[in-house]
Amino acid sequence: MGFDILLTGSAIFTGERVLRKGYVYVKDGKVEGVGEDVVPEEYTYATLLLGGEGRIIVPGLSALASIAAYPMRFKKPTMAERVRFYKSSDLKTLITASLPAVYELHMSGVTLIVAEGIGVELPLELSRLVGGFYGLAVPACSGVRPNYVPGIAAIVSIAGEGCEGEGEIKEIDGKGRSSAGPVLSFFNSVSYSAGSSPSPWEESLALRKFLSLPPPAIKPGRVAEIAVFDASRPPAMLLDLASDEEIVKVYNSGARLESLIAGEDVLVDTGEHLYIAEKQFREARSLAEKLRK
Repeated sequence: MGFDILLTGSAIFTGERVLRKGYVYVKDGKVEGVGEDVVPEEYTYATLLLGGEGRIIVPGLSALASIAAYPMRFKKPTMAERVRFYKSSDLKTLITASLPAVYELHMSGVTLIVAEGIGVELPLELSRLVGGFYGLAVPACSGVRPNYVPGIAAIVSIAGEGCEGEGEIKEIDGKGRSSAGPVLSFFNSVSYSAGSSPSPWEESLALRKFLSLPPPAIKPGRVAEIAVFDASRPPAMLLDLASDEEIVKVYNSGARLESLIAGEDVLVDTGEHLYIAEKQFREARSLAEKLRK
């Protein structure tokens, strides 16, 4: 018997339209049913029940970020300096450095993280330890040309200050830009929260398109990339009753993320991350103090 999830909400943005007072049924990591009004009886016996009144259900975001440089972000290292850090650090150090950024991105509704780095080992190990989906953004000046391996969503090259080259994406003023415009990205940002972007949904779509990945959508047959936000209390209270255009802005409304699903992984439940906790934050702080010295 497979693992299944029933989500209910006051509003569901499928990626294409907004449904009111609806449900989403996920089985074995894929969306099997989506609809409005009464939940079909065969879905009511799900293993896990999420959402409820005042909740807004939306597709997960995709973001590009220098997650392993998170403890150094206040020093605003150039891309070349970040590359030197990646090359001088072992995998355990890079994982420790990355976890707070992964936490912050997940708690913003990001299900696919394209991690800046020089090898596939980091995103593969994060996928194994934490769950979720990962890609790899390789700095053009690193001299590394990794081949695609199963388990990685996409590989892209990136160029920036002190790291010139044939980058498919450019880092400009701490943000990523493709030839088509801005993509959702976080380089040396004070916050790695999607709420710091003016239009996280549009920028996330642009990144997915650039990576030749289908846009995230909550519809039957698609892999589950689903975020549930709580609009039953401030600061986003009553947002679920707003217009369709306002509901799509839930990613940067300040609403609390209640649940996050990526395939068969439930990453966040009842507003708590299930795999990244205080122990990892202490280890990352200790690493940051060593890097300052």
